[in-house]
Amino acid sequence: MRKNIAGIALALVATAALAGSQENVDALVVAIENAGCVMTNENRASILAASRLTEEEAFDAEQTLYAEGLAVLEPNGSMSLQTGTCSAS
Repeated sequence: MRKNIAGIALALVATAALAGSQENVDALVVAIENAGCVMTNENRASILAASRLTEEEAFDAEQTLYAEGLAVLEPNGSMSLQTGTCSAS
């Protein structure tokens, strides 16, 4: 019984972390879209402020966007979103 409870607790923590991560990704996407679909060194601070994410949360969200093919690292170091909203602009 203890193993089952521990397993359930671990699954709930993992699920909560994933949900939080998706919320962070969504917040970052909205902030970048509102900034013109590109995050640069110059607008990064304002995008993070708009998304209300910490540097660590934003970094994790950025890695998710790259992994899912929703962002591209440009040669100049900026990050361009490849979402429906940004592809249409």
